[in-house]
Amino acid sequence: MPAQSAEQLWKDYNEETNTNGASYQTRWFGEQNQPTQVQALADAILAGTKTATTTPLDTYTAEQVAIPQVGDYNVLLNGDMKPVAVIKTVVSELIPFYRISGEHAYHEGDGDGTIGDWRKRKTEEFTPALEDHGQSLTPDTPMVSEVFEVVYRAD
Repeated sequence: MPAQSAEQLWKDYNEETNTNGASYQTRWFGEQNQPTQVQALADAILAGTKTATTTPLDTYTAEQVAIPQVGDYNVLLNGDMKPVAVIKTVVSELIPFYRISGEHAYHEGDGDGTIGDWRKRKTEEFTPALEDHGQSLTPDTPMVSEVFEVVYRAD
C-alpha cells in the first residue's frame, strides 16, 4: 500500500537510514496525463527491470529543471501520483545521443533491450519535443544518461 504522502514516505525512509539532511523531489516516469504509462514504468522500476533513463539535455534547460546529480533522492510516484518508493541517482552523465551504450539501453527496460530498438524508440519519443524547442535530434544531441536504484519501498 502506498504511503499517504511523499513527505511521510521520505520521513519513514529517514527514520531507517542516515541521509544526513538530504532532500528529495517527487518524480514519475512517463507522461503525467497517461497514468497507465506512468504505472507501467513505476512497476518496472519496482521490479528492477528499469534502472536507467535518458532525457535530452534540452528538456531540462527548456523546462528550467535541475539535471539529476549523483546522490539525488526522488520519491517515485505511480500512475495515481501516489508515492511508492524512494529512488537514488547513482550515475548521471552528459552523453551524445549516439554514444549511449547498449548496456544503458538494456537497463532502460524498454522494447527488446537492444541499442537499435532503443535508438528507434527514443528517436520517435525525443524528436517532437526537441522540434517544439527549435532543436533537432542528431547523433551529437546531448543526453542526460541516468542510472538509479530503489533504496526504499512504501509498505
